[in-house]
Amino acid sequence: MASITAFPDSNGYTKSFSLEETSELLEFFEEYGFVVIRNIIDSQSQIEETIDEIWSLLRVLNPKIDKNDSSTWDNKYWPIQMGLKDGGFISHMSDVATKMCWENRQHPNVVRLFQILLKHDDLWVRYDRYGMMRPTKGIAFKQNDNDGSVIFEDRPEWRSKPNWLHWDQNPWKYPDFIGVQGLLALSDTNPNTGGFHCVPGFTHRFKQWSIDNEKEHKSRGGLVNVPENDSIRNEVKQIHVQKGSFIVWDSRLPHGNFPNESDQFRIVQYITFDPAKEDDKRELTSRIDAFHMRTLSSKADEQLAGFPEPQLTELGEKIVGLRSWKTNERVKSSFE
Repeated sequence: MASITAFPDSNGYTKSFSLEETSELLEFFEEYGFVVIRNIIDSQSQIEETIDEIWSLLRVLNPKIDKNDSSTWDNKYWPIQMGLKDGGFISHMSDVATKMCWENRQHPNVVRLFQILLKHDDLWVRYDRYGMMRPTKGIAFKQNDNDGSVIFEDRPEWRSKPNWLHWDQNPWKYPDFIGVQGLLALSDTNPNTGGFHCVPGFTHRFKQWSIDNEKEHKSRGGLVNVPENDSIRNEVKQIHVQKGSFIVWDSRLPHGNFPNESDQFRIVQYITFDPAKEDDKRELTSRIDAFHMRTLSSKADEQLAGFPEPQLTELGEKIVGLRSWKTNERVKSSFE
C-alpha cells in the first residue's frame, strides 16, 4: 500500500532539512514544489506563548471559550463564521496586531528561509492568520465537576472540510511562478491530526494543466478549487511535521488541509513573504497603517486591550516597511 505521507523519514515525518542545508533544500523545493525546514523555531516557550495568544484571541471572539473545558469548543461557541470550521482558519483583525505573531514573523530563521527560496533579500511579510483544528475523536468531557470524572466522546461535526484541494494562484491568470506560501507548525502532525496536504511535483505540470482545462474550468477568481473528478486528487500526499518546523510551498502546487481525526488540536501560523516594493508609496502607506491598526481603529484597540503590543526588531521593521532595506533608515510616516 502506498504511503499517504510524502517522503517519510524513519520517524514517520516528512523529509526535512536544516536551514543550513541551502543547496539541498533548494534542490528539493525546485523538484517537488514544497520543502520542510525543521526546528526553524527551536524555542518551546515561544511556541507555547504563541498558542496561549491564539486561545486569548479566541476568547475575544467568544469569551465563553475555555481551552480547559471541551464543552466550550462546541459549534455554538466556536467562531465557525470566521473560517475556523471548514478551513481551520482564524480570520481576525488582531492577526496583525499582537505580540507573538510578530515574534514569529520577524524570527531571523523564518525571514532567511524566504530569502533563500525567493532569491531576494528585501522582503515584506504578508499579514496572514493563525489556524486551528479542533479534535474530533476521543475528546474528554467533564462528567462531574465534584469528582473530576470525565467521559470520552467523538464530535465528527467539528471536522473541517474533507478533500479540500485548491490553488490560491489562478492558473489562467498566472501560469508561471509568482511566489510561495508558508506555515509554521505549532503542533506535531500525523495522519490522524489533520494538517497540510499537496501534490508534490505538480508545479512542472501547472501551465499545461491550465491549457488543457481552460475550456471546462476557467475561473476569473483568485482561489481555484481542483475539480472533484480530476485525477490530480489521486496524487495527494500528506505533509507530517514536528512543531517548530516550517512548510513552504510554491503557489502553483495544489494544496489544502485534511481533517483532524484525533484527540489533539492542530495549530499553525500562516506566514508568507513577497519582494518589498519600497518605491510603491501607496502600498507602503497601506502596510504601515495596517500595522498600526490598534491606533487607527478604536474597535481593534478595545478588543485587544490587555494584549501586549508587538515589539519589532530592526528586521521586523524592515519586513513591515517601517525601515528601508536599502538605506536601513526609518521610514517617515504619520505615526512617527
